Amino acid sequence: MTDQELDILFTESAKRKQSVEKINASVMHSVRKDLRLKIVRKWARLVGGCFGIPLAAVCYIWALWHVMAESPLQTPLRIVCIALPLIALAVLSVPGLRNYRLDM
Repeated sequence: MTDQELDILFTESAKRKQSVEKINASVMHSVRKDLRLKIVRKWARLVGGCFGIPLAAVCYIWALWHVMAESPLQTPLRIVCIALPLIALAVLSVPGLRNYRLDM
């Protein structure tokens, strides 16, 4: 093996090492990006569940109360008309909350 062939092998080896380093850097960048995205989704889902469900229930109760205030129904019947949809909403959401998983 001559010095020229040896130099060619060294340069090819250096080129391969640079390309492997670029590939490793690219893979690590995408892994970190995916991990950050997973963490953000996890926290968004947690905050959405903690604040979104009660906020939706409060808005629903407020809207029902104002609709019922305009109707000529008596107060006990208004309360029943508000309670029945809320009970149905709670019963339908219990299986979803029971199977709720924070990790994705």
